[in-house]
Amino acid sequence: MHGIALSDITGADRGFNVGADVLTHTADGVPLASIYNEFVAALEEWNRGRDAISRLFTFDTTDAFAQMAKDPKGGPEFEEASEFGQPKSARANIDWMRMGFPLRWYDIGERYTRRFLRDVTAEQLEANHRAVFEADNRLLFRSTLSALTTKVVAANRPVTKPEGNTIYDLWDGSAGEVPPTFAGKTFDSTHSHYMVSGAATIDGGDLKELTDTIQEHGWGLRESGEQIVIMVRKGSTIANTIRTFRQDPTDATTLAKNPYDFIPSVAAPAYLTPENIQGNQAPGTWQGLPIFGSYGDAYLFESYWIPDGYAIALATSGAGSTRNPLAFRQHPNKASQGLRLVSDDGKAQYPLLNTYYERGFGVAVRNRSAAAVMQIKASGSYDNPTWP
Repeated sequence: MHGIALSDITGADRGFNVGADVLTHTADGVPLASIYNEFVAALEEWNRGRDAISRLFTFDTTDAFAQMAKDPKGGPEFEEASEFGQPKSARANIDWMRMGFPLRWYDIGERYTRRFLRDVTAEQLEANHRAVFEADNRLLFRSTLSALTTKVVAANRPVTKPEGNTIYDLWDGSAGEVPPTFAGKTFDSTHSHYMVSGAATIDGGDLKELTDTIQEHGWGLRESGEQIVIMVRKGSTIANTIRTFRQDPTDATTLAKNPYDFIPSVAAPAYLTPENIQGNQAPGTWQGLPIFGSYGDAYLFESYWIPDGYAIALATSGAGSTRNPLAFRQHPNKASQGLRLVSDDGKAQYPLLNTYYERGFGVAVRNRSAAAVMQIKASGSYDNPTWP
């Protein structure tokens, strides 16, 4: 008898942990319900201690937008009082704009067959759980830094859905957009916080320019209690070059390139120097961030997650401060906030049979003056970095 040859059916097992996936068939006797409860408890703790970068440079909100005051057009002035008549009424002439904060939903499934759950060990389930934590950490980091470093001029800006509010970046030189005046310093519409160094190698003047670009708007000042942090890629030429910066007051050219000394943090390896450090060294860890040194008013942080070729500066008032550059939007319902484990299986004996992880959030710029980004290259315009 001749039959019809059929090709193998494939694809049905994609994304499922099946019996053949079990590395060892020795069950350790841990109840699935107990493991499920442990996962939920771990998620609650994870959400409280959100990634240090995300916490330190954002503040939480459930709002779809924030009202931002544009620069007042010639504020009111006092006049000399008269014995007769009434004083003029004062009213600030302010234009307002809405800054939109997006809200998007992300999920990832963990699906197990009954045979897999019968034979799997608790350690194997926990390994899958930890992998989801790492994926969530990458998502938060990538979303936070991408919102900060992606330049999108006025004509191309996205809007929130379904509200339709414009999502802004830092000051980018768009026509008609002028930063507010601060302490008598005025700006024009060409002012941008996305810069190019103008040389293939970073120097101290670049770090000072990043710091000055933030401080001239009133952010990151010593008297305000805020701290500027500059981030670079760990092990890169940029990070290694920064460690060599030394001030030479006798050479005007060198002084322009390196107006300060690089000072290692207290966590740096022991070293010998004929010079004394004036002032305080940067701490080895600040607000959960490992600090490798300081330059002028800025602390220096390095990470392999930072794209090579960029230096990113931010002013922070501490975790959750509304003075931070970015807004971190979540759903108004607290039960829908953070990373959640959701199960569609109503059978108590198999609470992990068909579960998935879910997070709803969005990150967008709120304070356009509180950060600045510099691409280190000899010429050309600013290129948006690619985040892993």
